[in-house]
Amino acid sequence: MRLRDIMQLPEFSGFRLLAGEGGLEAEVTATEIIDFEFAEGIEFSREEMFYGRSIGLSSLMFAREAPQMLLPAVEKLYQMGVCCLAYKPIFFRVLPEEVLSFAEEHDFPVYEITDDAFFEDIVLAVKKAVGQDMTESEIQAALEKILAKDLSAADSQRLQQRIAPQLKRYIQVACFCALEPEDGSTGAAAGTGVEAAALFDREHFVRYSRRLSLNSRYSERAALCRFRQGGFVLLSREEKEAGDLDVLLTDVCIAAGIPQKEIQVGMSRVLRLDSGFDTAVREAFWAMRVARIENVPCKRFADMGIYRLLAPEMSSRTLVSNVESFLAPLLEGEHGEEDRALLMETAVAYVRAYGNLNEAAEQLYCHKNTVRYRLRRIHEILAPTLSEEDFRECLNLAVLVLTLSRDSWEG
Repeated sequence: MRLRDIMQLPEFSGFRLLAGEGGLEAEVTATEIIDFEFAEGIEFSREEMFYGRSIGLSSLMFAREAPQMLLPAVEKLYQMGVCCLAYKPIFFRVLPEEVLSFAEEHDFPVYEITDDAFFEDIVLAVKKAVGQDMTESEIQAALEKILAKDLSAADSQRLQQRIAPQLKRYIQVACFCALEPEDGSTGAAAGTGVEAAALFDREHFVRYSRRLSLNSRYSERAALCRFRQGGFVLLSREEKEAGDLDVLLTDVCIAAGIPQKEIQVGMSRVLRLDSGFDTAVREAFWAMRVARIENVPCKRFADMGIYRLLAPEMSSRTLVSNVESFLAPLLEGEHGEEDRALLMETAVAYVRAYGNLNEAAEQLYCHKNTVRYRLRRIHEILAPTLSEEDFRECLNLAVLVLTLSRDSWEG
């Protein structure tokens, strides 16, 4: 949204433009309160100090004893892409002429706030105006819609702006969840004393997000978003092939305090932020599901094999319902529950072993002839009229789809 349009909102009625009218066409995505960043003694060398494309709000308290600090501060804000400065005349009734001259020369709007507006109200008004006013539950619902391919382009852009308005041109998304203990319990994560399932409850995730936001090194390159019993990390860079986002993911986990050894991660490809946000979220989610299926710490969408071909179709209820219909006799048929469970376990082990009877038998702690016998029974139950070759192809596809569609990682 343009700065000119934002200034028409009721919350900005007390803003008086002093200089820099030529900059009113700038696009605004956020607001930032600026009072301590320029204080004496604070090292100000990083270019990530501010998001950019924001309205800077300040009382200018940092310069109350040193008016000479005002011009360098305004110059720095301009260099870093902040759209404008709006100040309350608490410590300075009139700004130095050199500040206003710089603002006018560089089309950097400077406003005096002439009423008693609260900064918090202004921040909320801008968030609402640029579509960043989504609640946590709305974010969760929007992410679910992305996975179902049911989110409009406008709402997707709104979601991306809400989660991470500061990200750069290219993104890679990581989806993560707590690593399941090998015995299937919900034991404490190693070294944390915290139940694995609680690692990403709301209280813990607020801490992760706060720690990350306080580390200015990552403010323009990464963002966190909670989802179900895990979350998403959005990683970004300016060039598609530049840099190593795997290293950045590790650094982000360290900065946020996320126990990386206690999570399983799925990684999307590197895509353009403006056109690939939805796709990257879906790719990361399905890659994480495959990491869980194969019990590996990390899986990339590009390395998912046949799962990569199936994942884009998982939002289709037709595909899933056809698979469930094919496997119904093993899922809820007339055979005893224990018998069905044993046959289904055998089918899954056989498919995951890529048709290798010896490997499947090892997984099931039985002889390969036992696996062969059970497969004949499955064939007779599911599709007795199909040739063995056709049946094995159908079973393979059905088990893969069912495994992707059914997962214990639910909200």
